[in-house]
Amino acid sequence: WRPQPVAVLCGPGNNGGDGFVVARLLQAEGWPVRLGLLGDAGKLRGDAAVNAGRWRGPVRPLDDPLLLARDPLIVDALFGAGLARPLEGRVAGLLDEIGHRRLDCVGIDVPSGVHGDTGEVLGTAPHCRLTVTFFRAKPGHLLLPGRERCGELLVTDIGIPQAVLTAIAPRTFANGPELWSAGFPRPQTGGNKYGRG
Repeated sequence: WRPQPVAVLCGPGNNGGDGFVVARLLQAEGWPVRLGLLGDAGKLRGDAAVNAGRWRGPVRPLDDPLLLARDPLIVDALFGAGLARPLEGRVAGLLDEIGHRRLDCVGIDVPSGVHGDTGEVLGTAPHCRLTVTFFRAKPGHLLLPGRERCGELLVTDIGIPQAVLTAIAPRTFANGPELWSAGFPRPQTGGNKYGRG
């Protein structure tokens, strides 16, 4: 996108902290940024609190009507892949309004409301044009209906060491040639369909 009004919607956890980073970087590039936060900035912890402290702009509540004024580009940093409960109340209403108005939306990690492990939509979730995730794609990016909410998926390196994957010990993999090409039966000159199954 070219520089334009953008509304960054931050949640109370690490995903919200990522939203504060995005808001700060876009603002530094000259984008007009409005930031909305679910909850109280004083209750943020860890990296989210650090990055909230670096933000130099107003922090609006999510129900502030100015957040969606002039149909901004939306950055959804409300909830990430760890969400395990249905979205409801003002958060669900805000996400539904984004969809109703067909605003362009960029999801951070996963679209809020998409379960990172199953792709299930927990109540509601925005239809993102782009989802930026970190380290590896999650099952929820690839499984329906979450896959349809992600739009284009961009997996970004943020310095997480490869050794983390060993600790996670994944048992689910995206189907692709790297998983099966070594054992794929190649056609032989004298072969036929019965020899290759």
